[in-house]
Amino acid sequence: MHLLYLYPEEWTGRRAREMHTDATCQALAEQGVDVTLVTAGGLSKSVSGAVHYVNLSRRFGPIKSAAIFRRRFQQWLRSQTRFDWAYIIHLKAAAMLRDKDGTPIPYVYEAHEIFSQTPQKKEAKQIKLYELERGVISGAAMRIATSAALAEALKIRFALAHDFEIVPNAGYIPLPSSVGSPHGPFVYAGSISDWKGLDLVIEAAREAGVPLKVVGGTAGEWRKLGRQIDTSGITWQPRVAPRALDKALAGARAGLIPTQPETPSGRYSCPMKLFDYARCGLPVISTALPSLESLNVGPWCTQVTEPTREAWVKALMSFRHEPDQGEAARAWAGEHTWAKRAEALVRAFARHTPRA
Repeated sequence: MHLLYLYPEEWTGRRAREMHTDATCQALAEQGVDVTLVTAGGLSKSVSGAVHYVNLSRRFGPIKSAAIFRRRFQQWLRSQTRFDWAYIIHLKAAAMLRDKDGTPIPYVYEAHEIFSQTPQKKEAKQIKLYELERGVISGAAMRIATSAALAEALKIRFALAHDFEIVPNAGYIPLPSSVGSPHGPFVYAGSISDWKGLDLVIEAAREAGVPLKVVGGTAGEWRKLGRQIDTSGITWQPRVAPRALDKALAGARAGLIPTQPETPSGRYSCPMKLFDYARCGLPVISTALPSLESLNVGPWCTQVTEPTREAWVKALMSFRHEPDQGEAARAWAGEHTWAKRAEALVRAFARHTPRA
């Protein structure tokens, strides 16, 4: 199978969606899929693996434009042999998918969120975004959602007659043993964003009298947060690459996911840090997110049903780190690797490929 993965953004090496994209492409390639990943520039040549990487910059001198990328992509696409499938996670990518004779390339759309639920300043723009999202999802030859909750919400929102393949996010293979410790700090690893609930868990940790370590963001972002809430006494270090996260998590008591469920991403997203914690053998305390239902987490993942400070204080104070929790987390992580995800995607492709 000849697969085009179109990622029409500049590659920064810092976004979770980039890690997700590259890991998915490499895992598919290891399954025997011929994968070409096209980006709008910036992808490091040091990235290795069996994937074919193509950078088509959207820059022309001082000018940076999506239109420049579209023209370059169409020129490049006309020089290629026909792809069997295209794979996209961006709405605007769908309109670019026509081969050299103008024939549409059947595409997979993988949903991580509901874009049209993001508030827009003007009603006309909100309507346009809704119509774009509906058209892209309706036109997909195969639809994937990272959680059953997201799939159900999209089906209702756009009155879809056909179903989604549920293929959650994934993580790297588990470490040989747990890096956790029953006497270490609780740890939050992730971005410093309002909807991630970091302020809530900082306040809860202080009230509960337990140590907390934060891994994420930049020094500027941490200083900004410190002007908004009291971060004194909290251990902080800047974000690290996912593969190096085990060193930052070493000695932790449990990993925290205080994501706010009332936000669109909180309701439907499949939290990447869950896989990072689990592969390191850390038990987890998480908000009871709907997406967790698709992941079949066990008792090693304590779910806080009410996203309040009081509930989090109680969860932190009552938590006890047990060695078997770490082993259970690692076993779960072994069933939710990128390789396992690629196997599920290959099976989905087979179900949606017309028989000769």
